[in-house]
Amino acid sequence: MSTVEQQYFALLRAALWDTSVSVDGEIDWEAIMQMAGFHSNNVLIADVASRLADDSKLSPEMLAKMQSIMRNNLFHLMKLRQILVSSVKLLREHGIEPVVLKGFGLALLYPNPTLRQIGDTDLFVGITNFHEACTLLRTLPGSYNWGEEIDVGRHYNIEFGHISLEVHRVSADIEDDKLYPHYVAMEQEGLIDHPQRVDYGGFEISIPSKEFVVFFTFYHAWHHYLETGVGWRQLSDVTMALHSYHGQLDLDKLRQWLNTMRVMKPWQTFGYLLVECLGLPEGEMPFYDASCRKRAQKLYRQIMKEGNFKRTNRIKHKNPKRRLWHKIYAFISVFVDFFHHVGVFPAQAFHEMSNTILNSFRKNFKKK
Repeated sequence: MSTVEQQYFALLRAALWDTSVSVDGEIDWEAIMQMAGFHSNNVLIADVASRLADDSKLSPEMLAKMQSIMRNNLFHLMKLRQILVSSVKLLREHGIEPVVLKGFGLALLYPNPTLRQIGDTDLFVGITNFHEACTLLRTLPGSYNWGEEIDVGRHYNIEFGHISLEVHRVSADIEDDKLYPHYVAMEQEGLIDHPQRVDYGGFEISIPSKEFVVFFTFYHAWHHYLETGVGWRQLSDVTMALHSYHGQLDLDKLRQWLNTMRVMKPWQTFGYLLVECLGLPEGEMPFYDASCRKRAQKLYRQIMKEGNFKRTNRIKHKNPKRRLWHKIYAFISVFVDFFHHVGVFPAQAFHEMSNTILNSFRKNFKKK
């Protein structure tokens, strides 16, 4: 771990645990903020920087930049909250209770919810209410869409300027036919049967059950790792969920879900990094396994290289919209992803590759 990385994690831990700041050596703020932006938690780092003593050598220009980051994030959150409240109120008036996924619900688990960066608003309404919810939400002032079909994908996007509202029929795409019914049962229990009602700034919202918050936050991060790259913001979310719900989780249920979805080994490997890098107490990491150290070190290097949504090892091609190029690209990408993951998670890499290839044959067969 380089000096900049050590300083970055010292600052990030201080933000996550709301503790005093202790950073050894002279701080390269340009490098620190570049790393924080790469992992989508520069608001947390900027806030911690403002608490450092004068000997941190924070220049007036850098301080102004950090204050701008925090101010812009606060304005963005105010707009998001307005969209959230308007959307939930409208749906409730028509007998639909949406469940807030990710962003706002996870922000409540941080010492200061306004410092957790939120990109958009995700509302789960389920399959039964999906069409009605989309139709209703399209009537909100300032909303528009790009004309995409409602029945395409796991969610439908409604735009409010540069802010997106994602209306979910399902919380995740499960490509494996064997795993799909198990995930549906988990979703039914965590999102439909036993959601939580929590207060967000004087307005009550529904969020998933505690077990589903923990599982889904990790599972969402895991799929970002597989597909586009995962950053420390998403892993910070897992950390805060585990800390906030420590002693309140049904661990037998969580173990069952992790084993059923075949992600126990990734869970333990990521968990090692949550303890070592983010300061999660070992006792708060369910099913902690110190023997994952070597695998976790490989994973650490990948995370630091890829960041949040920023994997750069994708095959470049001339025109992905052309059918032939798209097929060639998709075929090669399967193997690129396989070799990227196999060194850390061999079993999962083989499973993902075989499942992707099998699904492609099934789709072609259906078309014929």
